[in-house]
Order: sequence, then structure tokens, then C-alpha cells
Amino acid sequence: MKPIIAGHRGVAGHYPENTRCSILAAIDLGLTWIEVDIQPTKDNHLVVIHDHTIDRCSNGTGRVDSYTLEELRTFDFGSWFASEFTDETILTLEELLDITTAHNVGLNLEVKLDRILINQGVVKTVVTTLRNILARSAVDKTQILLSSFSEEVMKELADLCQNYRLGMISEKLTSDTVEQLQTIGAYSCHLNYKKTTGDDINLLHKAGYQVWCYTVNQPDDFPLLHRVDAIFSDDPQQFIE
Repeated sequence: MKPIIAGHRGVAGHYPENTRCSILAAIDLGLTWIEVDIQPTKDNHLVVIHDHTIDRCSNGTGRVDSYTLEELRTFDFGSWFASEFTDETILTLEELLDITTAHNVGLNLEVKLDRILINQGVVKTVVTTLRNILARSAVDKTQILLSSFSEEVMKELADLCQNYRLGMISEKLTSDTVEQLQTIGAYSCHLNYKKTTGDDINLLHKAGYQVWCYTVNQPDDFPLLHRVDAIFSDDPQQFIE
């Protein structure tokens, strides 16, 4: 089968990841799915960023959750990648949904909560905020896939966002992963392609789960490419015929 090619953080190999320009580049390529990361600000907005600090991908420093949205908007999230992207600002989830809904593009939202945030007891608050934002948007529920590495986050998503498809992320398939898939009623299992076997794919497909693999940047790197349902790629042009 021909897998879905999902743009990883937009087109992260050629644009500053998780930014508006990266998302629009993925849309311009004709991709039908885009993966991004979301996490909370100090004032409980959800913003599109991977790392828990802004050090790597902006001209600022410090944890994302130590800033309000207004404060985060003062930083440049583009020039770290290349000068032509200077003054690219951080995206909110609402802004992202406006873009993808207008272009009928599917969105895999990875909820990024580290142990610091989880220990602060914010999981339910963040998932509730996510649910409310999605409910207010015009997005088609079939165009949303919610995922996380965190078992705590996935359980809360299963409880509060049961009308949306859920994808459990794991480095590799284990018995614990299979149990978690069953517990949350998952739609898909997201695995590191380097640690995914044909037997893993067979087991998951037989159990009724889709298999999405990350992060594949060259077609020849993944011999099982045409046996999975989707891949995430920083360089999706490599897979467009």
C-alpha cells in the first residue's frame, strides 16, 4: 500500500519547525496530513512548539511554560534556521487550526508534557483546554489525530477527547504498548521506524490499529515503507512522485 506522508513539524528539513511558514510549505506540497507538537504557556494557552524550552528554536531562553503567550510572541522563532525567516512568531493552536481547516488538511497533534509538567498536575487542565479549543473550531473530527508518548496524557485524552482518534507513540512495540493501545481504544500506534519489524506491523494490523512510523527522510531508509499506513518526514518531497 502507499502510505500517507505526514509532514513532520510542517516541512522541518527546509523551514523552521512548527511555524506558520513550515505548515504552509507542507500544504503547498499537497500533503494531506501534518504533525505538530503542542504544549501550554504560563497562562494556559496551547502553542505549537516541540522543545520544553525556547532556547533551540528562538532568540530567547527558558521554559515555554515560564512565559505568557504575549511574552512568547515577542521572540523570533525563525532566524535560528535561516535569516530569511526572521521574525517568524510562535503559533497558537487556534491559529494552526484556522490554517489547516481552511485547506482541509489532517492534523496530528502531539501533546508534549514532560515530567515537570505532569508532576505539577496539569495534565487534565491541558487536555481540557485542548478539548475546548477543538470544540470551538470548525475542524472535522476525522481530520484530527491526538497523540503522546505519555501514558498519563493518553489516558486523559481517552477520557476527555473520546470523539477524536488517538495515537499512542512508542520507541518500539512492547507488551506494555499493546496493553496501552487497548486501554485507550487507540486508532493508531506510532513507532520509530528503525525499531519496527514486519511482525510488529502484522500484529498491529491484525488487532485493528494503523501503524504510523517516524521520522523517515529517505525512501530507501525504510524497507517496510509500503506496509505501514503513514510515515512522518522532515523531507516529504522525497516521497512525492
